Amino acid sequence: MGEIYEAFDPVIVRPIAIKIIRRDLHERGDAAVWLDRFRQEVRAAGRLLHPNIVTVLDCGEDLGRPFLAMELVEGESARDRLKRDGKLPVQDAVSIIAQTLAALGFAHANGIIHRDIKPSNILLANSGVVKLTDFGIAHIDASELTGSGVILGTPSYMAPEQFDGRPLDHRADLFSTGAVLFELLRGVKPFQGRSLAEIMLNRERPAPSDLCQLNPDVSAELKKVIETALAFEPQDRFSSAAEFSRAIDAGEQTSGTRQAANPEATRVLTGARNEPVSLSTQPSGSVSLPIEQLAQVERDLATFIGPFSRIVVRRASRTISDLDALYESVAPYVETAEDRARFIAIGKTRSSGSRQSKSGTDSDRSSPVTSARDAIPISLAPDQLERIERSLTRYIGPIAGIILRRQMSRSASLADFYRDLAAFIPDERDRSEFLNANAVGY
Repeated sequence: MGEIYEAFDPVIVRPIAIKIIRRDLHERGDAAVWLDRFRQEVRAAGRLLHPNIVTVLDCGEDLGRPFLAMELVEGESARDRLKRDGKLPVQDAVSIIAQTLAALGFAHANGIIHRDIKPSNILLANSGVVKLTDFGIAHIDASELTGSGVILGTPSYMAPEQFDGRPLDHRADLFSTGAVLFELLRGVKPFQGRSLAEIMLNRERPAPSDLCQLNPDVSAELKKVIETALAFEPQDRFSSAAEFSRAIDAGEQTSGTRQAANPEATRVLTGARNEPVSLSTQPSGSVSLPIEQLAQVERDLATFIGPFSRIVVRRASRTISDLDALYESVAPYVETAEDRARFIAIGKTRSSGSRQSKSGTDSDRSSPVTSARDAIPISLAPDQLERIERSLTRYIGPIAGIILRRQMSRSASLADFYRDLAAFIPDERDRSEFLNANAVGY
């Protein structure tokens, strides 16, 4: 449906992906339908903030052509991996599917059915994290964009009910995920055919008969998991993504291969296995945490992932009113285990300082954010700015220049300015070194 380009966003200072509706679709007679589907993708993906779902950053139109700005995932798709390796080791396949199910569980809890799960829509980041993308034909509860009798999806992975236009629920996604799991382990699609009619006919037969030819490492229990996922009738499949994931976990353990292919994948997988919370059950009003604390979390996270932190923190804060929990919630967006531990440690320090402040202790150190009404623009000579930027860059990288200029209009004094800059440095010793180098004490 869309063309994907790599681009650079100067506002958030990072590479992004741009998806644009293909010109031939935009200019054809039924362009309005494709535009509706594109807007559907924006609405669907924009509602979802999860470590295993590609984050939507923005949308708009350029010369009349709608575009979608998304998180850029450095890596390859599961389709690319299959083309290169044929079939995958059990632990790799299970890690990919379990993370995909974590994403689906979150989407389903928020009323969204993906409808087009396939290897090319499952992205494998270089860090080991799996990202589900392309909600272009997603069905949102109560939406009537997709009418009865309309086939949307990729035939080789579609559930039987998608072919005959029956009403769909989340179990259609579970069928498709089972088909992908089969292919990852076997190297071929479970349902094949030379035509759409032949593929549809295969759906009416029992689950693939060649499951016995799967990898020898696959246990009988894991084979049974695949058969359940590929059941013809929805009621015979798993009832939820979480149940599917638990069954995979148990099936892999019996195979004696319980070792994830990548520690980073295990980290996201483990953190995402909890039952997701539906956004519909959460307050839609303003967040409970003070804006100063949110700004602090954004700054702390920005030292690891850049200005993208603002989007992550603001979305997560809609459902969280505890500072510790907020740090824990956004930690999966930090790339490495070591950096995540540092980030969480910073959060615990901030949270402790916040509690002391509420008890009547001095809050200057625990909250370096200055209120806007007390702030006056800081005036510094160009050579001073250059020196401070070089100093800060040593600790947090090229984002230092942006942070420095932003804080100039937010700090009430030069001393506050330096302390606010230091708050972006995660390591205590580095913070002290920065402040000492600029002759500012606590």
